[in-house]
Amino acid sequence: MAREQFFYPETSDLLRILDDAARRAGVSRGKCFEDFLQLAACSLSGGQMEEQYLQIVPQYSEGPRGRRAIDSICELLGRAIAAMEDTRKEVKDVLGDLYAGGITYGEAGQYYTPQAITDVMAELATHDIVQEDEPDRPRSVLDCCCGSGRMLMSVAKHHPHWEFVGQDVDLRCVRLCAINMGLRNMYGYVVWGNSLALEKKLVYRTGFNLSGGVIREIPVEACPAPVQQVVAETQSTVQTQLPETEPVSDSRSRDPAGTADSIDDDSAPPSNQLRLF
Repeated sequence: MAREQFFYPETSDLLRILDDAARRAGVSRGKCFEDFLQLAACSLSGGQMEEQYLQIVPQYSEGPRGRRAIDSICELLGRAIAAMEDTRKEVKDVLGDLYAGGITYGEAGQYYTPQAITDVMAELATHDIVQEDEPDRPRSVLDCCCGSGRMLMSVAKHHPHWEFVGQDVDLRCVRLCAINMGLRNMYGYVVWGNSLALEKKLVYRTGFNLSGGVIREIPVEACPAPVQQVVAETQSTVQTQLPETEPVSDSRSRDPAGTADSIDDDSAPPSNQLRLF
């Protein structure tokens, strides 16, 4: 097995607790972490995802109280929240650090961008926006391969009242991002699906809600129209950035649906959405 490597000293303690929970439940570290993410999201929903919680928790509830796997999972969530609170000004992504350094080991190229770099990138991406005539106007920010949400959290350090939208093809990353955003009371949406394949499988709404939670699962059709269209818009943006390898005499012959015309339509209203990808 590859050796664990972490950016933050707090993460090693979280890994120890996770391994303790996995040992008590008789499951792998990866399986325990996946279930932890879902249990944490359910716990932060204010009771709106109770059915999902009850489907998972029995396999972690065997044994005497205080020595059950669920007790270690509760401790893991508490320690993670405490680490986030202690490092709020630095915005340390301890759960993302645990995931990248102790679960995936770079699987599928999942090496998260260090927080210092995301801070610089967010500053560069938003600098021109705040210099405009209406710097206080609400904005929305999209990261179409959000991972644990580090880029969005870096933007939120300077613009906490903007609306944040993240999307990722990996459900573990989606839940990581939702937990990070929810615990920091960042209002927005986290979408599970491939941005380039027009997928929208699941959507989490983050931010404090009337049920007392900070995360809730919502139907795609319940999202605002811009969020429903975010995948298509992202694909269109990528297409316009690809260089042409050969001259095209008739765009409609290559694009029967006429999407090429819609992408280059100068009459479309300007978007207030800031893309970080």
